[in-house]
Amino acid sequence: MVHPSNFNTPSIAISHLVRTQTVTRRVTNVAEEEETYTITSRMEPAIAIEVSPPAMTVRAGASRTFSVTLTVRSVTGAYSFGQVTLKGSRGHKVTLPVVAMGQRR
Repeated sequence: MVHPSNFNTPSIAISHLVRTQTVTRRVTNVAEEEETYTITSRMEPAIAIEVSPPAMTVRAGASRTFSVTLTVRSVTGAYSFGQVTLKGSRGHKVTLPVVAMGQRR
């Protein structure tokens, strides 16, 4: 069974993050021309965030996937918030909100 956090929604929410978890998201270029996206991320300090790949080109009508890895740095008992941003070479911008709470186990 696929982990629920991999359900392809335009946000990422993990309420019980233990150590490290990687989720994937699929994006589709609905424009009529190819576009290259730069992918960046930021997160509150209790949770480390990393995206891969840092950039990707998506042909018109095609889909590509990228991954987001979240790692607990410290357990605070509170949710940490952040975002993943895709900036396209043709001016498009997509932001995915991210929320996670680190747990010991």
